[in-house]
Amino acid sequence: MNEQTLNDKITQLHFNNQEGYAMRSRIRSIMNGGPNGILALLGDQLKGFEDWQVPMPNLMSSGLEHLAQKIGRIPNLKVDIPNNKDSERARNKAEKISRILTAYDDVQRLDLQMPQVGRWLPGYGFAVWVIKEKKDANGTPYPIAELRDPYNCFPGYFGADQQPKDMSIVRRVPKSSLADVYPEYKNAIMKDKPRAVNVGAGYGSPLADAYGGSWANSNGSGDLVAEYYNEEGTYVYHLSSATILDFIPNPLSSGPAFVVAKKFSFDQLQGQYDQIIGLMASMAKINVMSIIAMEDAVFTETNITGELESGQYKKGRFAVNYFSPGSQISKPSSNMPYQLFQQVDRIERQLRVGASYPATDDSQSPVSFATGRGLEELGASMSLMIREYHTIMADAIEQTDAKRLEWDEVMYGGITKELSGYKDNKFFSETYEPTRDIKKSYKTRRVYGAMAGYDEPQKIVTGLQLLSSGVIDTQTLQENLDGLDNVVRVNERITKEKADKVLFDTLMTQANQGSEKALMAVIQIRKKPEDMQNILDKFFTADEPEIPEAEAAMIEGMGPATTGPAPSIQEALGMMGNA
Repeated sequence: MNEQTLNDKITQLHFNNQEGYAMRSRIRSIMNGGPNGILALLGDQLKGFEDWQVPMPNLMSSGLEHLAQKIGRIPNLKVDIPNNKDSERARNKAEKISRILTAYDDVQRLDLQMPQVGRWLPGYGFAVWVIKEKKDANGTPYPIAELRDPYNCFPGYFGADQQPKDMSIVRRVPKSSLADVYPEYKNAIMKDKPRAVNVGAGYGSPLADAYGGSWANSNGSGDLVAEYYNEEGTYVYHLSSATILDFIPNPLSSGPAFVVAKKFSFDQLQGQYDQIIGLMASMAKINVMSIIAMEDAVFTETNITGELESGQYKKGRFAVNYFSPGSQISKPSSNMPYQLFQQVDRIERQLRVGASYPATDDSQSPVSFATGRGLEELGASMSLMIREYHTIMADAIEQTDAKRLEWDEVMYGGITKELSGYKDNKFFSETYEPTRDIKKSYKTRRVYGAMAGYDEPQKIVTGLQLLSSGVIDTQTLQENLDGLDNVVRVNERITKEKADKVLFDTLMTQANQGSEKALMAVIQIRKKPEDMQNILDKFFTADEPEIPEAEAAMIEGMGPATTGPAPSIQEALGMMGNA
């Protein structure tokens, strides 16, 4: 692919995403809040105010926070036995792959990526992972899925399978940093008069955005660099000089080295809050009007018809003014503030319906009297939406799993590597060779728990109901509760406490029956309650059996034991008679 073809493809992707990019700019400004958020809602006619003067609640931001807290979690990893071969070897292989993927997740810090995906996926409508490699402290390479900011990602045609075949990522990078990485193209990068870049302009354009979505571009003077991904590989393209700086071949046979998680929509890329920006703008206007109306109602004017006899008109508390007979004094009243408040309430209800943001997320009861069943019905639609987001995110992580395993096998086959991490609340260290241990077993399952979208009180109540009805077991309930990190150790402690209780109850029963040994053990426990477990161990440990002297002498006289069939009853009685 030459420079002109690459430039045309990147330009086409930008134009295809132009309308959506403008919406991304507004969404980002509103979610970040402050004056830029108000300007994105009401336009540029409002200028000169600061963060603390913003006169409206940001329901879009708070709604996104609550939703992200419910969906931004790692799904549980399940690796099935390959080819349905239920054997010890197959189970060990599946378990090894599960440990390898768990180590991948720990290395790329997937637990911190998912809360961010929980905000970008509803906000922008999609999230992007790029498959790359990383080296550990010993220089051993391993694959990772790098999360990229969707604001500067321009995916191609999604299609019915929700996966584009190409994508460009544009960011601004300082020229000096770019020249250090690619010194052979330093003259082209540092050119003073770059060529015009025709990839769109206006409110929704990466060219008009000084921030550019790049945290490396701190001074805002960076040059535009595009990363173009397709099935061939990754092109690093300097837009200003029309120079291909680098090309990284794609080692994956399964497609491009990226995965896109896309929110389901009708026929175009849309975020969850694209349809309510107008309502937010109306709420901002009415909030400003209601504040002005309240101030005018407090400091309303006074109309006087007549002659003042007490000299200068006095104001404030305890002020007294005298007027001539027949004078009229009136203060015009208006119920406009109350009408404004009612309209704000209506807009808020419309906002919550349009954004699927229930009032119960803000700890507000939607009715004056609500039963538990009623609140459950109100949360049913929210649960369905969370389940759909979980479907999208689980599918995306399954794709990243497959691409990471394929990358590891293709790129590092024959290299023995070590990874470590935590699985099933236990630390492990895994040594593996990708070609031998992975062997094209790329398929995984990512599953969210039955109570993944519930808060903790709901989990406890629902989990106990499922446990009592026999639908789930105790360990499944424990795995769905936050805070129980080491379930294995917790179960060991529970079993130990149950055993201690049984032994202690038995000891007390024997003491009540007059056993001197049990009474002595109880006295020892009373003196040293912290040493109760050792005392119980000594009390219930069986001593070696004592053999009476007569039996011991008989055993010594019989000599060593002989082998052969056991004697019959008649022979045994004869032996006893001879003795």
